[in-house]
Amino acid sequence: MATVQNPTGYGPRRGLIFDGDENKYELWEVKFLGYMRLQKLCNIFIPSSSERELDEAKNADAFAELVQCLDDRSLALVIREAKDNGRKALTVLREHYQGKGKPRIISLYTELTSLKKTENETITDYIIRAETATTALKAAEEVISDGLLISMVLKGLPNAYKTFSTVVIQRENQMNFGDFKITLRNHEENEKCCRPAENGDNVMYVKKKFEGKCFKCDKKGHKSSDCWMKAEKWCKKCKSKTHNTKDCRARRDGVKMAAEER
Repeated sequence: MATVQNPTGYGPRRGLIFDGDENKYELWEVKFLGYMRLQKLCNIFIPSSSERELDEAKNADAFAELVQCLDDRSLALVIREAKDNGRKALTVLREHYQGKGKPRIISLYTELTSLKKTENETITDYIIRAETATTALKAAEEVISDGLLISMVLKGLPNAYKTFSTVVIQRENQMNFGDFKITLRNHEENEKCCRPAENGDNVMYVKKKFEGKCFKCDKKGHKSSDCWMKAEKWCKKCKSKTHNTKDCRARRDGVKMAAEER
């Protein structure tokens, strides 16, 4: 995202240029109005209750500051309808990106009801997505209860949160969304703490299967030290208990020499 150069010379002013994403408009407007307050221009955009006449020069200055923080698409929305009129320009942007028209309301409801937590998304980011859609609906004078919002958030959680969802649903007293957020975040933190410990325990108990051959019983799958064949060794050729006949080196050497003599 591009930045606007800070006139004080202490580096760029970050995060003030609006990129045309309607989902980010609300946050951008808060930042922009905060900056306008520092520039002593906030009363241009938010008039006082007395509604005194605006100073045209101040209004034009406010417009000049505003257009520095817009992308080309957003600038095209205001340049014809509200040129040199900062207050009207912000009103045009607000109506476009936070309008109360039926198509946008339907789109916001669709977004809320189809919420789904992605694999690498944190609970905090997931909740922010839900709250963003809800705030936009409330700004359009739609009524969204805490119970409905909690239900939509629970519906979009993966199977790993199934136990958590069951506990929340079966509560006698319904939670408000603020308490629900805290509980959900605590659950996520507990899961993160427990997961490494469980993985470590599993490593201790999993024993890799031996793929070699036991030289005692000549069978695969175990070592000689674990062999259940405890029969006493005996070599018929050497008359010895140190090894078995089938493993006798003298016997093998004799067979080899007889083959060479032929």
